Parts: sequence; structure tokens; C-alpha cells
Amino acid sequence: MTNPNAFTFGAQERSNYWARILDPQYQEEKRAKQEAMETEQRRMIAAHQEQQRAQAIMTHAGPALVDMIRKYDAQGRPAVTTQVERDFIEALPGATPGEFRTALEHLKASGIVYELTSSTQGFMGERTTHLYVLEG
Repeated sequence: MTNPNAFTFGAQERSNYWARILDPQYQEEKRAKQEAMETEQRRMIAAHQEQQRAQAIMTHAGPALVDMIRKYDAQGRPAVTTQVERDFIEALPGATPGEFRTALEHLKASGIVYELTSSTQGFMGERTTHLYVLEG
């Protein structure tokens, strides 16, 4: 003898599936998961772009900045940060003070350049900073 419940089970599953899919709470959960996945994807893309930007700064602006600091050292003059920044902006067309700061921070973080604040006070108590190349 055949079990009649076997045939109705599939029909019940199908109706349960559509009831679950059309449930507003399920739709909200699905939307939230999708938004979380898209947010994480955007974060990963932004992190990758920032990494590429930092690498571009280090490959282009970093060596130029190190050369400028070494130029001051070869002349026997201290590489005052504000003077090096002016030279950097003049030497690299389209460079901004923000890019200079970013390149300097990357060089300092990687241990290539050291920034030392002078002990003497300048005009209106302003302290100057000097840059030194640490690696030979």
C-alpha cells in the first residue's frame, strides 16, 4: 500500500518555501546580509586603493623627498621641514602639502627618515623641525 502523506509532503514543502521567501522578516534579513556584504566589499576596495596609493607615494614621492634631504646634508645645511616642503612642491608638479606630509609620514613609519624637533624656539615660540635620512 502507498503512503498518501509522501505526496503531500513535497507540496507542503513548496508552500512552506514560498511562505518563508515572502515573509517580510526573511526579506529584511536577506537585505541586511546583502548590505553587510556590499559594505565589506567597499571597505576592502577602499583599503586596497589606499595601499596602492601609499605604494605609489613611496615609489615616486619618497625617493624624491629622500634626495632633497640628502641634498641639504651634502651642502652641510640642516634640512628644515618647511624648506624641504617648499622644494618638494616646486620639484614635483601638482604636488600638494598634504602629499608631502603623507610621503613624510610613510618614510618616517618605514624608518627611512627621522624628524627631529629643535630645542631652540624661533619666531613667536615656534619650533622648527629638521629631517634626517637614517639609512645609508
